[in-house]
Amino acid sequence: MKKALKVGLVTIGLLFISYLFLRQDFKKAPPTLYSNGHIITLNPNEPLAEAMFIEDGKVIAIGTNKALEHYSSKSESQVDLKGATVMPGFIDPHTHFSISMFMSEMHDLSGFKFKSNDEVWAAFENIVEKSEKGEWIICKGIDPILIPDLIPPSIAYLDKIAPENPVLFFSQSLHSYWANSKAFEIVKIDKTTPQPSKHSYYGKDQNGNLNGSIVEQEAVKPFFDILKSEVLTSKKLSTAASKVMTDYAKNGNTTIVSAGITIQDKKPLILFKNLSINKPSLIGSLLEKVGVFPKRQQRPRHFMYMRHDMEHLMPEPHQERNDFYDILGIKHWYDGSPYIGTMYLNAPYLNTELTNAKLHIPIDSKGTALIKKDSLKAFIKENHLKGWQIAIHTQGDAAINEVIDAFEELEEELDFSKSRHRLEHCVLFPSENLARLKRLNLTPSFHINHLYYYGDALKADILGEERTETILPLNTFTANEIKYSLHADQPMFESNPFSLIQTAVERKTTSGDTIAANQTISILEAIKALTINAAWQINMEDKLGSLEKGKYADFIILDKNPLKSKPSELRDIKCLKTYINGNLVMMDTE
Repeated sequence: MKKALKVGLVTIGLLFISYLFLRQDFKKAPPTLYSNGHIITLNPNEPLAEAMFIEDGKVIAIGTNKALEHYSSKSESQVDLKGATVMPGFIDPHTHFSISMFMSEMHDLSGFKFKSNDEVWAAFENIVEKSEKGEWIICKGIDPILIPDLIPPSIAYLDKIAPENPVLFFSQSLHSYWANSKAFEIVKIDKTTPQPSKHSYYGKDQNGNLNGSIVEQEAVKPFFDILKSEVLTSKKLSTAASKVMTDYAKNGNTTIVSAGITIQDKKPLILFKNLSINKPSLIGSLLEKVGVFPKRQQRPRHFMYMRHDMEHLMPEPHQERNDFYDILGIKHWYDGSPYIGTMYLNAPYLNTELTNAKLHIPIDSKGTALIKKDSLKAFIKENHLKGWQIAIHTQGDAAINEVIDAFEELEEELDFSKSRHRLEHCVLFPSENLARLKRLNLTPSFHINHLYYYGDALKADILGEERTETILPLNTFTANEIKYSLHADQPMFESNPFSLIQTAVERKTTSGDTIAANQTISILEAIKALTINAAWQINMEDKLGSLEKGKYADFIILDKNPLKSKPSELRDIKCLKTYINGNLVMMDTE
């Protein structure tokens, strides 16, 4: 990697006075960015205009032009931002890079692209017609909530339409899948194959034959293994990885955090490391030279939590952290998804046509824990003592209660005072747990766009109005001074920070209904959840998440100031340029 560009920048609009943004009305004086010498100033002709000097990828000084004038002799070129806004880059605290990479080239049959059952299956049949015999057909986005009349595929239908092609479908939630007979045959699964577990299984009809459905991660793993060896070649993997990283940067993400890497061996980690690390390894450099890896350039920082069943991929616990790429800890799942009935609840799901007939959730089901509590406690104890940060998937109120119980029961023998262990998604967070959460230093990351995309269905068909009014209680956490972050869970939803911010601020569903208006938060608080708070969750608040002296120069240039925008217009804000470590990563060419 070339030595980081020395780039300076100024913020237009509120740049958190004490720790996030510099502050100035950009309408008074468009800022100028000095690219080699790295002074950023609102107005080079105003001695008291605010400015920043950046060198070797870090912020060296912040002050007025007059205070920073001894740096001015180093500047060579200027870039006029013409009224744009500069702010710290976003941190995506919970994403799935490896799955996003894997799915980036799949056929999209989601509700973001199609509006009806007929449209979806007409598109699928067209895909089959254009595919070569024997070619894998992999589709994503199947969702009977975003497409209300959607009928999930049966194995009979898939076999009829694609008898010569192995077919695999991914649901939008990534907790359920469908395959045809050809695909099952290739992965050597038939009706006599033992179910992977009580909670992860292959669906069967009344005669005990496979019906095409695949539920949860353990059951779909054999398909992943085959696809990675037969479909996703090293070259395709490399190209897809580079594209997905670029897409994160286009949305203003300068750091991503993978919450559960889905790989089987360490080989992909060499690629992941080469994409983000500041100093490449020898093998990474060689693979780049021969064209296996993409040409090195600055890409988003990448931190990871490995899956609980991939402990063999964990490195030895270490004290020193790399600021660009590192494995932070390990992740487990205590429950599943609201949309297949595996979210673990205190009270049953509603019994409706959607839940029982389309989502196939059993009548009066509450879901269930995916692992035994004693196993969870053993997992927590083992990895806490190794010094790893722990992230646990918890969606439902019962799941959240029991996970916090597990930490509490270990409190006497383990010191959690500096741990910052995480709870992921937290759709139904019981307010009575706030004091315990604080004491145990547990920190939540909220899957906020459950509300935007699925709020109407949660309210009418899945949870009911009373419970839906309690989901994702951001303002309660803000009022109680508990740090939290927001995430999109890409590839479930695109990692678009301003979409998350607008939902957090408005709490509106796609239909325009407002859910729990008392839980709205300010634009500033929502931005903090994706910058300084997210940095805190990964123990990097001293280096990332804000524009301050001594921190890395990770920043983005926007076409509008979010703090001066209407809440209803936040999703329209465009990221024009993204800088990481002072390097220009992405710029809008439109």
